[in-house]
Amino acid sequence: MSENEKIILSVLGNSGVGKTSFIMKFTDNTFQESYLATYGIDFKTKYVNINNNKYRVDLYDTAGQERFRSISINSIRMSDGVILIYDITNESSYENISTWMDNIYDIKGKGFPVIIIGNKCDKEEERQVPKKKGEELAKRYKITFFETSNKIGTNIEETVLKIINQIIENNIRDTDNSIKLRRNRAKDKNSCC
Repeated sequence: MSENEKIILSVLGNSGVGKTSFIMKFTDNTFQESYLATYGIDFKTKYVNINNNKYRVDLYDTAGQERFRSISINSIRMSDGVILIYDITNESSYENISTWMDNIYDIKGKGFPVIIIGNKCDKEEERQVPKKKGEELAKRYKITFFETSNKIGTNIEETVLKIINQIIENNIRDTDNSIKLRRNRAKDKNSCC
């Protein structure tokens, strides 16, 4: 990757798990208790320096509602990596992680950079999903797991930097990496995305 290379990350998960809040905490270091639901897709950008290289990171904020699932799925096609979020205070958001992973694997295959996040770890008294379950799920998929708190900033930057480093490593190891494939798709006039 060269200086100012663009990396696209899709942030996926059920509605209300904290995707917008996660992105706002990472890009602007701000937190609000609630945001309006995302309709369709939105994105924020932040520049990061890694190993003396500057990267533009676009974080796609996807709607978690079922009726927008096709838009969220399309964001995977454009992405170089996925941050997959569940809410530790909402068991059903955790249970849907497997469905999201199936969608990711169907589109990108195994080995595509994905990180699972158990969000809202500042709400320990409301926890429905033990940390161990998140760790076991990530281990089953052979991917990284973090628990995060958008409110207090726990593991927000660490999560994004970890997946960026995974993307960079994949780029170095694999000459047919997702970034080059994305560029080729953009040049294809028959491509829809």
